[in-house]
Amino acid sequence: MQYRAAWYALIAIAVVVIVFELFFRYRYVRAGDQLWRIDRVTEQACLVRVGNADCASDAGGAPAPRAAPRTTANPYLASPTPEPNPR
Repeated sequence: MQYRAAWYALIAIAVVVIVFELFFRYRYVRAGDQLWRIDRVTEQACLVRVGNADCASDAGGAPAPRAAPRTTANPYLASPTPEPNPR
């Protein structure tokens, strides 16, 4: 009973880590007709294809390029905003 607060803290940390891994770890960037998955922790970029993510290997392979954010100036706003998705 004396370790109840420690158990609650451990469970809370585990829940935060799981939620981060599931929802916030990767950023997806569309560059033309390609989709890149960028790991926010390691900054590793992977080209995403149907059912597969091709990542550059750390041993011997050429590093994958880092994706630059694509922004354009919106004439209706004073600040730049991301491009809308074409439909």
